Amino acid sequence: MSASKGLDWDTGYGTMGGGMIPDNVAFTEHTRTSHVARGSSAYLASKLSVTRSSMRPRTLPLVALALALPVVAAAQAPAPVHDHSLPMADGAPLPSELAKEQMAAVEASVAEFASLESAWGAGFRPVLGMIPTMGTHWVSPLRMLVGSGEDVGQPEHLMFSPMDGEQRLVGAAFAYQAIPDEEQPDLFDGALDGWHTHPELSPPGRVLTMLHVWFVPSPDGPFAGHNPWLPFWAVGLEPPDASRLADAEDDYRIRALALALSETVESGEGGGRRGSILRRGRAPGLEDRRDGIREVIPELERAQREGDLTAWNAAADVAVAEWEELRAAYLDAVRNPELKARLSAFYDEMLGGGHAH
Repeated sequence: MSASKGLDWDTGYGTMGGGMIPDNVAFTEHTRTSHVARGSSAYLASKLSVTRSSMRPRTLPLVALALALPVVAAAQAPAPVHDHSLPMADGAPLPSELAKEQMAAVEASVAEFASLESAWGAGFRPVLGMIPTMGTHWVSPLRMLVGSGEDVGQPEHLMFSPMDGEQRLVGAAFAYQAIPDEEQPDLFDGALDGWHTHPELSPPGRVLTMLHVWFVPSPDGPFAGHNPWLPFWAVGLEPPDASRLADAEDDYRIRALALALSETVESGEGGGRRGSILRRGRAPGLEDRRDGIREVIPELERAQREGDLTAWNAAADVAVAEWEELRAAYLDAVRNPELKARLSAFYDEMLGGGHAH
């Protein structure tokens, strides 16, 4: 029996190749490409608008998606150990020593699931595809059904992202369906917990509540909703100095560059799916934009190696300009005004470094 059989999805979406493609997203001739990347509007629009008309109690949209996606069976190397003493952006919250110990306990609790193969074997399933600044969420349907986000040793999600050509376990997430406005669990010492909510991924009367914990350096702190360093590692670049994010111009340049780099990344989730998570559509010219981003990656690497900040900024600006054209095309392709607004807001969220709470 199909895992999704019996679920009544009233969304106008179809599941194709493990992704969700909204029927009201159409790439017209003037949007300029023969292929629209899987990592942009199609994913983001679907992520931000998933609803359903009926669902059994405590059965989550994320669970249904996870069970419907194809098998991934490729063992990978373990994730790097997170050194929370590494530099973060100016003003980013620093965890206490006790919080560091608690985060280390989380990482130790999922160490046995550090490969896609072991995660699959333990019942975790990939959902939604690769989000540029989060990687791919692998969800445990069982933990989602019985968990309440209060057990530090039982995170409901694992987060994988490409590093050094392999999928690495870069973080975990606690997630549960909360009663709206109820007090959120206090899992870690201090007041740094970045719980955020996803009403659009919740059944009536509940709100999906989540907290990310990064095992790799995160310039916005270990509990940030997004990590802009992931796309840099995915293409083999070292992230820039986090202190540069204190300058507004550099902050936008660096975060937008991360989204640009994600357009060139293979998701590594089977079938050679192209990065950031989006299904490729048809509209002449967008692949040329991605090629333009790929061409500056060696220049970014050279400028970084030589300590040439001027050259690095110039190369970054070229990539960002290409990405801005891609973003405009993706937004232009979304016909539904509400979806377009949500997609635009999600871009702003990634550029801003955090979820709305």
